[in-house]
Amino acid sequence: GDLAASDPRVRCLRNERNLGAAPNYNRAWRAARGTYFKWLAHDDRMLPGYLEATVAALDAAPDAVLCNTVVEYIDGAGRHIGYYDSGLRHADHPSPAARFAAMILRSHSCVDFFGLVRRSAMENSLLHGPFHGADRAFLAQMALRGRLIQLDRPLVQMREHENRYTRRHASLVERMRWHDASRASRLVFPTWRLYGEYVKMVRGEPLPLAERLRCWGVLGHWWFVNWNAVRAGVDLAAVVAPGLVGVAERVKTRLFGAAPGHFHQPHSH
Repeated sequence: GDLAASDPRVRCLRNERNLGAAPNYNRAWRAARGTYFKWLAHDDRMLPGYLEATVAALDAAPDAVLCNTVVEYIDGAGRHIGYYDSGLRHADHPSPAARFAAMILRSHSCVDFFGLVRRSAMENSLLHGPFHGADRAFLAQMALRGRLIQLDRPLVQMREHENRYTRRHASLVERMRWHDASRASRLVFPTWRLYGEYVKMVRGEPLPLAERLRCWGVLGHWWFVNWNAVRAGVDLAAVVAPGLVGVAERVKTRLFGAAPGHFHQPHSH
């Protein structure tokens, strides 16, 4: 509040009620006026030099639409846990289809949703959709629109704690409520919704015919990687067994370890 009062470049927007993450994030984007835009969760933080480095990278690459750095994970008290390299560099490619494949076929955390984005590339995009996996859909759409750049230095810190969204909200209903409070009672199939958004963007983005055909091939491949077909089945089964999503994720973690970009917190003594 004090900073907003002293600097006209800073504006503080408050909602009268809890809208959920998606409407809140999208309101911030609509109010933005700059060349570049970045979301940042309330419990994460940028390190000195983040904006300088990412702005310089995008200024130097007009065909790039998003830039992010390696992430340092910290715990709730700010203690170092580890570093996470999302592999965003795989989407730094001249082919839209290759970039699209890099973002939807690899197993990765969606930390790059919080990268610095060229605001013009976000026009008429999904922004933050009201469903689990919306960050993944946004990154896929940005990949169809331009190169995604990764810087090797860890210039952003993200927190791993028990109140993190993916830890705290196990059921589809809870996740729906977190994303959009107005849609909490709706029946939702997030894996199917995510795939549907992929289909719509491949159909709707202005791509050369050869690239569009390659993207259709990528979408066919999608069903056979990262347990996506199983996830789609769990969505359907969760209608009658709401706790199944959490159970499936715990079993997967036990068998294969934590998902990329997720760390087990060290026990405090």
